[in-house]
Amino acid sequence: MKPTCLAPEEKPEGHPCADPANYQSDHALLAYLLQDLRSLMRRCRKGEITIEPHEVLTWEVHGLQRRVVMCDPRALLESPIVNVVGFFGERRINADVVCLDNVEVDLLAEFRNYPGIMSYSSVELVDHHWANLVVHSKPDDRQAWRGSSVHKHAVATIAPQVYHSVRIHNGCIRGGVTGVGHVEIETTKYWDYDVSPTWEAIRILTKPATADKPLEPTITGTRTDR
Repeated sequence: MKPTCLAPEEKPEGHPCADPANYQSDHALLAYLLQDLRSLMRRCRKGEITIEPHEVLTWEVHGLQRRVVMCDPRALLESPIVNVVGFFGERRINADVVCLDNVEVDLLAEFRNYPGIMSYSSVELVDHHWANLVVHSKPDDRQAWRGSSVHKHAVATIAPQVYHSVRIHNGCIRGGVTGVGHVEIETTKYWDYDVSPTWEAIRILTKPATADKPLEPTITGTRTDR
């Protein structure tokens, strides 16, 4: 079944995951993640810190975890424009967190096999919810990554069990990570697993959605997950 094509402002009945109003909170969280990555890379450029390829950096803010996997620090510093993937999901209350964590570990390990992946960032919200941002070189990079056996297993088997719904934003950052540009969302794909068969949709934005400035996200337990 082909995905439903949504107009830029269309609000599909019965599928709140695809409400265009979600862009505001999603942008705030992606901007928050970009701030972390941008700060680290600017410090690296100044020589204040040294970051090795595939180094994992973790810390806490107000007791909530933050993480950045620096797959290719040099490319992050030098690329004048980068592509991004933002992942948001509504996790089920009884989700198998251990299973989800194990799959994520396998997915992160696979980044070494896909040199176009520059970084992976995540921020913990409440109730074990997370938001993710992947920065990569070219649009084809994400297509290659989707073809991996681990990723296919996560999409086909794990996601329907763990999430009520998932939305994935694709876009870019003009000026690169170390510039002053914001995340521009160009397309969004949706999966609603609470209906049978699974409802799938895609929204292509005629004008990329952007956030005028980084926002402090509202720390809630809805619509964001890893």
